Amino acid sequence: METGNIIAVYNDDKRIALNEFDALMRKTNDYMNKIATLSDRFRGCDAKQLEKETLAAIREQCTNTSFNPSDIELVSGQRFPDIVAGQHFGVEVKSTKENKWVSTGSSIVESTRVDDVGSIYMLFGKLGGIPAEFRCKPYQNCLYDIAVTHSPRYLIDMNVSPENTIFSKMGVDYDEFRLSENQIDTVRNYYKNKMKEREQKAMPWWMGGDIVTSPTLRLWGDRYFTTEEQNRYKAEMLLLFPEEICGSQYDNAALWLCVRHSVINTHFRDLFSAGGQVGFEGQACKAVVGRVKDLAPLVKKLLVGGELEIDMMEYNPSLYHAKDRYVHWVNQVANQLMEVKSLKKYLLNI
Repeated sequence: METGNIIAVYNDDKRIALNEFDALMRKTNDYMNKIATLSDRFRGCDAKQLEKETLAAIREQCTNTSFNPSDIELVSGQRFPDIVAGQHFGVEVKSTKENKWVSTGSSIVESTRVDDVGSIYMLFGKLGGIPAEFRCKPYQNCLYDIAVTHSPRYLIDMNVSPENTIFSKMGVDYDEFRLSENQIDTVRNYYKNKMKEREQKAMPWWMGGDIVTSPTLRLWGDRYFTTEEQNRYKAEMLLLFPEEICGSQYDNAALWLCVRHSVINTHFRDLFSAGGQVGFEGQACKAVVGRVKDLAPLVKKLLVGGELEIDMMEYNPSLYHAKDRYVHWVNQVANQLMEVKSLKKYLLNI
């Protein structure tokens, strides 16, 4: 071991350098737990104070290691992680004033991650117990799930087993995930598949990808949307969920309207089924037939214009891959409304 020169060790053998960092963090964890048993020094700490205490503790434990105290820097605030050690290692400091090992962590995007920091450890303080207690593990080994506040954030559990980390559940390595350009999509697809397995109707509200959504929730109604806007949204839903809507199933369309456009409709069924029966070429039909007839030209325009590609790929993949999308959509609708014999011919002639 080359005492006090972690950069040289890292350049020579990254694996040995990581082992050195692991040993330093174990020493620091033991040291802070020893202090906690001898005094109440940590019990009143807020996040910033605990970061400073952790910085001091790590520097204290640099003796007889490859790290110098000057290698340990506090960079918290707008950077991730809170502490950088020897340029290539980091420490994220988290705590709770309760007597438990769980808390909300940092953003999954890690857009403020310090350059060159490859390996990060989590140092977690459980300050609500008597005495306070600390645990330290590799960052990715502490994250069991993802929750959404203003953006997707990791959930921390210092007791989580390796097979139950969020990365194990998603089937992706942490470094592969954090370096991916499609993190949000990966998470979103994971939760969608999870809901399908449970046969639950749900959609993550953050969209991901290149889709832009409104930052505020809005109520459906004439006071908030023009007739043109309302018809556009109805046509989009009919394009994406033709079989469900024509079959009087509205859950996915209602969820999509909320997720995609931040619009809540408390009377969703009325969009397609209100008004009782309608006449169509001499036949009394349910109201949705009239909606299909009125919206079909707009649906065709959306399809010809190549709009809703991403949504179509996800929610109506057979339509997305169809050679003639409008004909395929007409068949989807007609198969759900087979009692209206002339509907298919009418729609194809639009």
